[in-house]
Amino acid sequence: MRKRICLYVVVFLLAVATVLPVKAEAAGLHYVALGDSLAAGQTPNKEIGAGYADLIALSLQQSGSLASFSKNWAFPGYTTEQVLKQLDKKGAQQDVRKANIITISAGANDLLPLIRNDSVRGILSYEPIPAAFSLNRVRKTYIRLLDKIEKLNPHAEVYAMGYYFPYPHVKEQHKPSVEKQLGILNQIIKQEAERAGAHFVPVSSRFGNSAKSLLPNPKDVHPNTAGYLQMANGFLDVYAPGSPEIPEQVLNTLPAPIPFSKLTSNEKEEEKEAEKDEEVKAEVAMVDQPINGCKRGEELLVRR
Repeated sequence: MRKRICLYVVVFLLAVATVLPVKAEAAGLHYVALGDSLAAGQTPNKEIGAGYADLIALSLQQSGSLASFSKNWAFPGYTTEQVLKQLDKKGAQQDVRKANIITISAGANDLLPLIRNDSVRGILSYEPIPAAFSLNRVRKTYIRLLDKIEKLNPHAEVYAMGYYFPYPHVKEQHKPSVEKQLGILNQIIKQEAERAGAHFVPVSSRFGNSAKSLLPNPKDVHPNTAGYLQMANGFLDVYAPGSPEIPEQVLNTLPAPIPFSKLTSNEKEEEKEAEKDEEVKAEVAMVDQPINGCKRGEELLVRR
């Protein structure tokens, strides 16, 4: 799936390059997006498309400052611990070491699985004690995550993305308690980002608690492209205060998102091809192995 996400990035940037003219400045910024499904660009319909990271990359490309962009290490469903473990991989470490700008989306998947969303009745519920333990774990892991990035690349500008309220379709009386938990999550991310010398990107005010137009699926917590545009412009508020926002017209030029089913089926086909290649290599290796002091081919001739 990671290869397909990378391919989508290339297609996306090529598709929108003609919409906003690229300024003739020396390109030099390497941007890496780490994190969960929001960093990967998951849609409300179980697809991977253009998320806030892609739109940030577009803005950097339009200014003529983008040298490279990767969201290869962002993956749907990842908890804070899983995002941290990604940085044990050689490829991720190489990308982080090269990066000038790093965004992180991590923490929601530690908390949201504890919240029960009855989309039919419009009811939210959760257990306060498990939620408190989870939020405490987010803080501890976020500290380790930021420290790891600092050790890999002390010169990168790191931006910790905040979260929005993802349940605009529920009844009003069920919103405040969950809003409070998400507020605590944002506070934790902000505190630890600032402690580590990173930047916090608030996005909750751009959504509010009734953003049905940005979160159209009552059964899903992911925004549409208009929602991701709000997140990307929230980043620009912090990265380059006073700069023009990415215009909404860009949304009309985005390539179609790729369904999960297609991503996984292509991935399985690639795995099968890789297995076949390994089997062929193993057979070749067996033929070339000596038997009783001679080559296998010579042994067969002797037996004849």
